[in-house]
Amino acid sequence: MIKMSLFLTRRPDLTFEEFADHWKNVHWPAVHTVPEVMNNTIRYTQQHNIGGVPEGATAAPFDGVAEVWVEDFSALKEMLGSEKWVSVVQEDDKKFLDTSKTLVMFTEEKVDFTR
Repeated sequence: MIKMSLFLTRRPDLTFEEFADHWKNVHWPAVHTVPEVMNNTIRYTQQHNIGGVPEGATAAPFDGVAEVWVEDFSALKEMLGSEKWVSVVQEDDKKFLDTSKTLVMFTEEKVDFTR
């Protein structure tokens, strides 16, 4: 299984609250309209930055992290290569993200502890 983590930064003209509201209540419902997303996504999470870090730690410079699990790279390619991904997801990204600061990481989880 492949996990795509997207490290997101809001547009500078938006408050954090405006960013978070758009991401949760506008963007994600729009993404649901993309068949390739719905057919290939196993799990999706949004992690909204709550601020604050322990003394001595450095806060990550992101407003949120999106995580998307897919079966394999072919599923990822089908999803990210679809016309609707470009016309729906990427177009809406411009409404609330500073896309020049978005970072992406693809991983396979190696779990050694669960509770």
